[in-house]
Amino acid sequence: MKSHMQASLFNEYLLAENDDWSICLENSFAVLRKSWQSEWVGLPYLLGRCVDFLNLSATSLSSDASQMLLTAKAIAERIEFQCSQSPVETEPKYHNRLHTADVLTSLSTLIFIQSKNQGDLDKDWIACALLAAIAHDFEHPGKVNQFESEIESNTMSQLQPFLLTHQVPSHWCNALEHAILRSDFALVQKNHELIKGKKFQCDQDWLNVYLNEADVMASATTKFGPELGNSLAEEWRMINFSAHQTVSTSIGRKAFLKQLVFSSDASKYLQINSKIALELSHLA
Repeated sequence: MKSHMQASLFNEYLLAENDDWSICLENSFAVLRKSWQSEWVGLPYLLGRCVDFLNLSATSLSSDASQMLLTAKAIAERIEFQCSQSPVETEPKYHNRLHTADVLTSLSTLIFIQSKNQGDLDKDWIACALLAAIAHDFEHPGKVNQFESEIESNTMSQLQPFLLTHQVPSHWCNALEHAILRSDFALVQKNHELIKGKKFQCDQDWLNVYLNEADVMASATTKFGPELGNSLAEEWRMINFSAHQTVSTSIGRKAFLKQLVFSSDASKYLQINSKIALELSHLA
């Protein structure tokens, strides 16, 4: 049960005045951080808010979509339960529940904007996208890949029991696996190349790109990105990964921003690329 403070705080979550979704997204990130610092609202609650935000009424969903959302809820509950049983310091400094919440919020906003511009999107695809957002860093060890999609492959192995329990159809399991494996930052450029010049549709290539964009959306912002860089530096310091010395510096920030790619119409509507260019000009 949410406290009065939480209920009041989340009145500002995913709420856009005058359809200003850029400000809405930043306000939502701010709400998540206030909750994170005081009384964490929990991933199951946030998933429910995103489901409602995207108008995924249970009566209008296919069996496939319902099973994927039930799986997402079960994973969200497992994440919260595991964290409740462990000391706070064992959760990675960056790849934690706040990051998952950022990705879920970003992805929901991108999908909402796309559906508003294009009309109703396939609800099965949306359900798979929300499942991917919740699940993409499940059991993340706070380390870095030693080979392509190493951590992401382990994540998929850990997700299999949930997919089996909730009888998610194999073609959606495959779509989820492909999206999660392709969320390795080293593959992001290639993912964007695959949709270059291609109009949005609810397919695998766009699912991969939407997850990629949502994965770095908060980090791309001038307001929240530098602090997330500090969190990543601390996470990498714990494993003595040498990049911890530079990732949160202005040089590291500049290098990170130059690697980012945003291709979706929704990200263009949010003017992400122009905002990145503006920050880079200030870092020069």
